[in-house]
Amino acid sequence: MLAILLVLTVGYQLVLLRRGRMFAWRRIAFGARHLRWAATLWLGYGVTALVGLLVVQRLSGIGTLPAEFLPLAFYLGMPPGTIDAQTVAIGLGAGSLLGLILTWWRARRGRAPWTAGDARSVMPTSDADLWPAAVLALAAGTAEELFYRLWLPLIVAMATGSGLAGVIVATAAFAAMHRYQGRVGMAATFVGGGLLTALYMGTGALWVPMGVHVLVDLNALVLRPALSARVRRRLSSSAASRS
Repeated sequence: MLAILLVLTVGYQLVLLRRGRMFAWRRIAFGARHLRWAATLWLGYGVTALVGLLVVQRLSGIGTLPAEFLPLAFYLGMPPGTIDAQTVAIGLGAGSLLGLILTWWRARRGRAPWTAGDARSVMPTSDADLWPAAVLALAAGTAEELFYRLWLPLIVAMATGSGLAGVIVATAAFAAMHRYQGRVGMAATFVGGGLLTALYMGTGALWVPMGVHVLVDLNALVLRPALSARVRRRLSSSAASRS
């Protein structure tokens, strides 16, 4: 059974890597592209991961780090309980504040928000795109974590006996699926995936990297674009009034 699930999961991931994107579900008729992407991510990653976890009876991995990852977590010095909520909050707060300050600085110079790699294809282009982008951030943060931080590394670890192999395969695949952002974006995603894995190990609960992933995406897809647009509109209005 494990061998079959491993072949199906890895084969599915290889097909996605070859395509360079998730399958588009043609019956999803949402007008906003971000909503279509959100539904596609949950159907393609979230549902797939939940079904697999049900089959191997490992849904508990959402709240408790699976035993297959414990040796690696102890070897890296970050077993469950090592990372507390305060550390996570401080890191998120500092990173978000720095990103917003940089966005404000760039907006005053007529520049778009900075992103790691070329993320223009997924960025909002109007205020109407902001709430669908928020839905996408929620879907990506939950569905991708279920698949890339739990299901894919777990099935590899269960089949091979190596938690390290599972983490490497899943993190590399996670980065490769972001190749539309270019090499810089892939490198940033690989590092980000590694940090999210560390959060999962250090807290023992998948909902922590899920929450962090959602908040990071909300910052990138909603807060910074909204701030940038507002600053640039205010500057344009001030320039128009002076003329």
